[in-house]
Amino acid sequence: MTSSPLGPWRAFKRALKPRLLALHGAYVRRFRAFGDAELLQALRDVGIREGDSVMLHSGFGGRHGYRGTIEQLTDVFLAAVGPSGHLLMVSLPYRSSSLQYLQQGRRFDVRRTPSMMGMVSEYFRRRPGVLRSLHPTHPVLVLGPEAQRIVAGHEHRVHPCGPGTPFERLAEHDGVVAFFDVPFATFTFFHHLEHLVHKHLPFPLYTDEPFVVPVVDQDGQPRTVTTYVFAPEAIRRRRFERLEHALRQRGLIRGRRIGNTVVEAVRVREVIACVEEMRRAGQFFYELPDAPDHQDEGQAVR
Repeated sequence: MTSSPLGPWRAFKRALKPRLLALHGAYVRRFRAFGDAELLQALRDVGIREGDSVMLHSGFGGRHGYRGTIEQLTDVFLAAVGPSGHLLMVSLPYRSSSLQYLQQGRRFDVRRTPSMMGMVSEYFRRRPGVLRSLHPTHPVLVLGPEAQRIVAGHEHRVHPCGPGTPFERLAEHDGVVAFFDVPFATFTFFHHLEHLVHKHLPFPLYTDEPFVVPVVDQDGQPRTVTTYVFAPEAIRRRRFERLEHALRQRGLIRGRRIGNTVVEAVRVREVIACVEEMRRAGQFFYELPDAPDHQDEGQAVR
């Protein structure tokens, strides 16, 4: 029996990959590197101002060209919003769906359960002064003068990203979502937009019954949080690229390349206005079942 000629080639590629990555990293560090001042200017260029509330999604690694540490990166974003602003990050405790996470029956400890949203988010969770909302599926981290008000009561909201949550409060603050070296598809505020249109959808956004989830609060006391999660059909029908296309077509996503990184930002009130405009036109970021030829303005599809 003869061996496949592809076997040695695959082994060669596997051996070559670490060398190529190392060469690319060396190239970025020498020719595409940038520091705090350049990053701060990029944040100003994409529309982040002092006093803003910014929800950051980020990646961190040698390929982006930033010379600093995770702590220094976070400090730049804090400098961008200033002492009157707020920095927020999501700190989801899972990499799967919220439904799969809750089905595992794990207890969420707001003090100790790690964030699975990357190193920057997990570092921020541990930073002194940062508050974390008490919600088992979509906890939000906040640092800033009104952090307590932003996280307050999240545990009492049965819709994790709906009214009364930190996501709605970000919109009330005329907030911004920023992306550092991650794709726009990491846009967790998307779930708040889903809630805004869910009554107009011909399928349920949430599960029929809520989950009662064991949690541990900031004082170490056991409690329960009652929450709905996103239904499997809604997850299956999501077409995030339709929202992204609409936002880019309208010029609402502002971007700037710096070093080997793309920094982008979008103001959430502008996104909400875009989604409302789409809804009035019968356009949704889902794959919808066949709909009637005519629907009354403002009425939910049955």
